[in-house]
Amino acid sequence: MKTKEYDFVVIGSGIAGLSFALRCADHGRVLIVTKSSIADTNTQWAQGGVAAAVGEDDSWELHEEDTLKAGAGLCDVEAVRFLVKNARPSLEWLISVGAQFDMDRANGLPKLKLGLEGGHSRHRIVHSADRSGWEIERALSEALVKHPSIQIQEFAFADALCISNDRCVGALLRPKDREPYIAAAGSTMLATGSCCQVYRFTTNPEIATGDGVALANAVGAKIENMEFIQFHPTTLYSRRHRGFLITEAIRGEGAILRTIHGRRFMFDYHPDAELAPRDVVARAIHAEILKEGVPFVHLDMTHMPKDHVDKRFPTVTRKLKELGIDVHRDPIPVVPAAHYQCGGVVTNLDGEASIPGLYAAGEVACTGVHGANRLASNSLLEALVFGLSAADHATTHKRDPQRGEPHPSSVPVVSRLEVSGVVRRLKRLMWENVGIVRRNRGLRFAVEEIEDLRDSVQPESDFYVTGAQARNLLICGSIIARSARDRKENVGLHYNEDLARPSAPPPRARAGS
Repeated sequence: MKTKEYDFVVIGSGIAGLSFALRCADHGRVLIVTKSSIADTNTQWAQGGVAAAVGEDDSWELHEEDTLKAGAGLCDVEAVRFLVKNARPSLEWLISVGAQFDMDRANGLPKLKLGLEGGHSRHRIVHSADRSGWEIERALSEALVKHPSIQIQEFAFADALCISNDRCVGALLRPKDREPYIAAAGSTMLATGSCCQVYRFTTNPEIATGDGVALANAVGAKIENMEFIQFHPTTLYSRRHRGFLITEAIRGEGAILRTIHGRRFMFDYHPDAELAPRDVVARAIHAEILKEGVPFVHLDMTHMPKDHVDKRFPTVTRKLKELGIDVHRDPIPVVPAAHYQCGGVVTNLDGEASIPGLYAAGEVACTGVHGANRLASNSLLEALVFGLSAADHATTHKRDPQRGEPHPSSVPVVSRLEVSGVVRRLKRLMWENVGIVRRNRGLRFAVEEIEDLRDSVQPESDFYVTGAQARNLLICGSIIARSARDRKENVGLHYNEDLARPSAPPPRARAGS
């Protein structure tokens, strides 16, 4: 098999991968690999923004406190402090490469406009209207295509990591309509995003099939906290447009959750009402839906100033108008959906996984900053901070590329139709048994059923990638279900009706510290 040599191979093209690539580009040859187009990422769909304590009334200490509180006692304190203290310089770097955010020019010198979201004690969400992720992806993409050291390989599937002497030395790639080859590298970055397509209802695009976790799992990298799947409380209830996210920033600006009969209910569940942590809001909506026997609740923003809403949330208002919903007159029907993977490939502060030469950043990684529940808008920040940190480590400890053996997950020859049926079955299993509210019996059932499904899927020929993605979803589903089954206390995003809810444990310290 043909081998091509690089200094850095990046699998994924969201904020984590592109930040890593740009930072490394002055130090060697960089290959960015993406199984779709470079813009087809979770990042471009992010509406909220980047959390950073840059306001005059804010501090990294307050940001740290809010993050630890949301994480329900399971955050890595050292990682959280690293995140919040590096927020400002990382944001400044992002702006320096071309990202443009909303500015407040009312009182003399312009300064960043800061939004408020659930769980934050201060306005600290740096944003670009309600399409912050799109703006970040635009800026990074435009910067990297100008760099002579960066090569982009679109529509190429990363099928396996390569190992030599217990070190990751690249990946086996399968470009569309071309022969597979090995991309050998001194450093390999996993920036593949989440696995939330494992659920029947999700805000994530179709590419979110857990490829990075599956790749890392195949070579024995440490994986943690996969039971903590965040369900976004407010996605549009629509048979035609499932998964369209209604940004949390709308609630930060004053939108109210009501039952279909108009009753405001969030104060029944938390003193912060609509601005409670996401796990609380999602479970509250789930409970009200069951109580009322209806498929959704309402998000009401009809009382909010029209001009402000149209300017601050143009993407949401335009999309809903296309669907016949006038947000100035009509409440929005909303339901929770799988949104964010809080666990993943365990990394240290340098973004390095438990296998030397392998890095992970963004949603695929478990840095420890989210604990049992992610604070709103800490995701783009985490991907940026740890993507840059990983790049700094990889360039400082640069190694020459070498050839290694790929570690694929082998798999029976089945038809595309059979693969599709297996994935549909998996999504329903996960939604019904490993979702917002769980029970022991359902978790045991899901574990057993997923193992049976894993025996039935192997990629082959013309639909290899379809089968490989199904394989990866099954691997991630199995890890999530087993992790949820084995956790014996309710904490954060993991809620099992058969368990009592204890007081949260103290924040954990990083191993070896």
